[in-house]
Amino acid sequence: MNTPYRFVALLSTVALAVGATTAFAHGGGDHHGKGHGHHHGGTILRSGLVGSTPLTATPPGPTLFGVPPAGAPWVVASSKVRIRDDRVRVRAKGLLLINTGNPALDGTIGPVRMVVAAVFCNDTQDGTAAFTSAPVPLDPDGDFRVDEKNVTLPSPCLAPGVLVRIAATATAPTPVTNGPYIAANGG
Repeated sequence: MNTPYRFVALLSTVALAVGATTAFAHGGGDHHGKGHGHHHGGTILRSGLVGSTPLTATPPGPTLFGVPPAGAPWVVASSKVRIRDDRVRVRAKGLLLINTGNPALDGTIGPVRMVVAAVFCNDTQDGTAAFTSAPVPLDPDGDFRVDEKNVTLPSPCLAPGVLVRIAATATAPTPVTNGPYIAANGG
């Protein structure tokens, strides 16, 4: 897949996801009177992931929610994102570098060792996530799984989005929660 197509596909799918999820989120109570502000058992977002495109690409990858993309292009073989008002589940297989200009890195995770899933609500643009998972390992095949329960998200969580952010690398092994993103919901 070439970079211009990936960029257009990412922007299109993020826009569709934002529009679709905004239509379902609202500030009132649900039909059971619990006041969560979400229908369908508290589901806020169901989606897949798409890999990021770096800012240095032509055209450049987008900064989403105030978070820049990582410095190399990524692809995702398969993924599943499900955000509920009390649970965050993000799974991916084959989150790998591609078209880096270095054949030894293409098809690998490069130096990335851990990732976090960051949930953004209400069109925040300052990089502040409503929720960030604990760091999880990104295995050498590009597979990871986040499954966090007892999560508290804003109500309503309008225009939700998920970014998979770099949490630790081979050269910076101490986990962080504010790294650049390598994948975003929308696929």
